[in-house]
Amino acid sequence: MKKLLVFAVLLAVGAGAAYHFGYLERLGLGRLRARFIPKDPALLAYFAPDTHELLLVQATELDFRLARESQDKLAQEAKDFHAKTGIDTPKDVDALAVALGLGVVRGHFDWSRLSAHLQSEGYALTELSGVPAAVKPQAADVALDGRYLLIGPRGELEQALARKRQGQGLGDGSPLVRALDEIGWTHGLVGGVLSGSRLASLQDNTGLGAESLLVSLDSVEEGVDLRGIASAGGRLQGEVMRVALEVMRKALLMGTVLESSPEARTLRASLEAATLETDAQGRVRGALRLPYTLADQASANLSQYPLSQTLQTLGQPFKNEEPTPAGPPSVATRPPVSTPTAAVAAPVLLDWKPPVLGLLLLVVALVTMGAQTRPGMFNVLFHPLFLLPFLVATLGVFVFRWTGHAGGAFDVLALPMPEWHRFVSFPVAQTLALSAAVPVVFALLSAPLRWLRRFAAGLGVGFSAYLAVKAFAGTPLPLIPPAYTLFWYAGHALAALLMARLTLPPRRANPPRPGSRARP
Repeated sequence: MKKLLVFAVLLAVGAGAAYHFGYLERLGLGRLRARFIPKDPALLAYFAPDTHELLLVQATELDFRLARESQDKLAQEAKDFHAKTGIDTPKDVDALAVALGLGVVRGHFDWSRLSAHLQSEGYALTELSGVPAAVKPQAADVALDGRYLLIGPRGELEQALARKRQGQGLGDGSPLVRALDEIGWTHGLVGGVLSGSRLASLQDNTGLGAESLLVSLDSVEEGVDLRGIASAGGRLQGEVMRVALEVMRKALLMGTVLESSPEARTLRASLEAATLETDAQGRVRGALRLPYTLADQASANLSQYPLSQTLQTLGQPFKNEEPTPAGPPSVATRPPVSTPTAAVAAPVLLDWKPPVLGLLLLVVALVTMGAQTRPGMFNVLFHPLFLLPFLVATLGVFVFRWTGHAGGAFDVLALPMPEWHRFVSFPVAQTLALSAAVPVVFALLSAPLRWLRRFAAGLGVGFSAYLAVKAFAGTPLPLIPPAYTLFWYAGHALAALLMARLTLPPRRANPPRPGSRARP
């Protein structure tokens, strides 16, 4: 009996070790491993209980149909990434959860191979709270806690590990978890942002802000299903929000009417079939289905950019930001109170809503172009004459936030370009700056100066995205009645987007090959 008990214990320990280190895949028993855990308490336990934003991606549930060229390129990049790090992303990565300053990946990782790669990239191997880790100045640090790979600043990783050990992480009683319970966790992608988040301020003085914003995304046979729930706090506020969203939908529809291409018709049909409704609690629910055909053109351009550069770009939000200790600072460490000045202080965090919305508007503008003249999205986006004005219009000269330049003009230049009206004190300057006047001027100048067309297009898309965000926020304007503020922002955002569409240079025709004869 004792031998049987010892054998059973050894068998259980061996099976657990094989499961933990991923040897079930090598034995052909990988299907026994649970890869889809809709609501993983161990994954959520790394995040603070007062987290106001979270994005959860279930890698096993997302199956987007990309263009063949992009699929082949991404497969080759995944093989190269596997050879370097030992991580086979389709098989080893199960889920990814991201909040500001911290990312957690669930899966199976070979630390010996991953640490060797990190060392070749300049990382120093160490331990954090008893788990293996790798740190590097001015970069995102990495720690492996069993099946969970943590990415973020060293201080944040230590706090995340401590929360997990002490059971003080994001639990069922947290406001964000209760909000996400409403939309459900059985989605390929689910995320939520609560009022007060550092990522986005969803409340404003006009009452048009949302108390919470929840989204879900699923890949189905017909395309991609996108659903959202926005809580406005009351029935009246919900109706106002629904009307604002309906105006934005109509504006996008007007942009697709100008083109009769199959892509434009597909996008127009999707926008027309989208639903928006408000319930008695003031929650606005929306649903949108995007067919896979809309992603073919954009995914075809992905083959031009290596996966390693994309991963480095995605890792930027997790570096150079140390967590703030919980509770009030002690007297010995409390920073001195600065004397208020007349200068406008540059904000600490970047607002990523305008550039992200600008990417969507750029896709809309490109879809309205003919298939023969439509340039590649990334060919347009990453051209310096387009990218620089686009970033300045949506984020400002944000490098001033980290170079140590502050005060006076530097604080204003660090703001998005539409906010540069602060250089002057006239109220009408703000109204003109938060309009399509600047994009229209540069669009007119680009008529005789063709080299200025990309610059005008980038400026138009940037202004359109920034004004659209202002329309959602309902920011008041001098000389404009509050009842017409939304129409002002939406109309000028549409005008700026039209200017960008008119100034976008078409694709250049390929020159004939030497010795080739034209067809009769």
